[in-house]
Amino acid sequence: MPSRPKSIADGRFDIEVKLGEGSFGEVFRGSDRRTGAAVAIKFEENQGAAMGSLKNEAYLLDMLRRPFQRHGFVEVLHFSRQGNWSVMVMELLGKSLEDCIEDCGGTFSVATTTLIAEQAIHRLEYLHSKCIVHRDIKPENFMWGIGRKIAHLYVIDLGLSVRYWDRRHVSMSSTNSLTGTARYASIRAHKGYTQSRRDDLEAVGHMLMYFLRGILPWSGLKGKTMEEKFKKIAETKANYPLSDLCKGFPDEFKTYLQYARGLGFKERPDYAMLLKMFGDVRKREGVVEDWELQWLVGQDVDVNNLIPMDAGCGHQQPDDGKKEKNCFRWSRRATQRTGVKNQDTE
Repeated sequence: MPSRPKSIADGRFDIEVKLGEGSFGEVFRGSDRRTGAAVAIKFEENQGAAMGSLKNEAYLLDMLRRPFQRHGFVEVLHFSRQGNWSVMVMELLGKSLEDCIEDCGGTFSVATTTLIAEQAIHRLEYLHSKCIVHRDIKPENFMWGIGRKIAHLYVIDLGLSVRYWDRRHVSMSSTNSLTGTARYASIRAHKGYTQSRRDDLEAVGHMLMYFLRGILPWSGLKGKTMEEKFKKIAETKANYPLSDLCKGFPDEFKTYLQYARGLGFKERPDYAMLLKMFGDVRKREGVVEDWELQWLVGQDVDVNNLIPMDAGCGHQQPDDGKKEKNCFRWSRRATQRTGVKNQDTE
């Protein structure tokens, strides 16, 4: 592997310690000499198997910040190619939801899960307003901010994201392989159907039940091959009664999954209704503040200095019958730049 550059952006960003690595490359913690702020620095080898994915991610994140940076989407500070590397510098985030559930002994309270549900729906509503579906909903792909944004939930890793709208809704096929994480993927994704907004929402529902239960009925299933394992997961997921899956928890969690699974392929989700539904749970649980997450309560948090959450709702969807102000203009040239595929062409 070629050596990484010693300076980023003409010495603006310093590299400090390694945070992790994946198929794309490596992630380091760094600092911004200009502001003194901590940053995350991603490196991708230009000749690697995932070549180009970092550029695509940087472009997509830049598009998502227009017309202004939204809460819950990471801010990109710099992207460049230096020698054999592509480098992206972005704001540093904190722990993932998977990290947090491990810290909390394997489950979240109803109150905390409800707060997560609200923010996750807000993030998907905005992402969907930009004509994109995520397709890899899982606890590892949601992270918390740091400092004054410690209660802001971010959705990350858009590597599997695709367009579901390009002047019209994409058409549906049933010959796709499973995309995403089998534990949380929608039933239709297992069956090979093209994914749309409903599949992101259903995957969030499975993730919420994982938080409440600590384990899902289809977790830990074995198979001689990955294909056999995925088949068992799909069959269990499809046949397991929602009344049993959601037993012992507020009815709204069952209603949410019923609604997501019942949506039509092209149907526009009623995000406002879903948010109101979880808002009702929040009121019954006595949750007042967005930061009342179980790992923060009792901690030394300067709650008066936290950045309030933006409204984050009411984003115009491309099929609202109005001029597409939010939806990115997905020209053929833009597709070539971003690498974000149209599901019709997969």
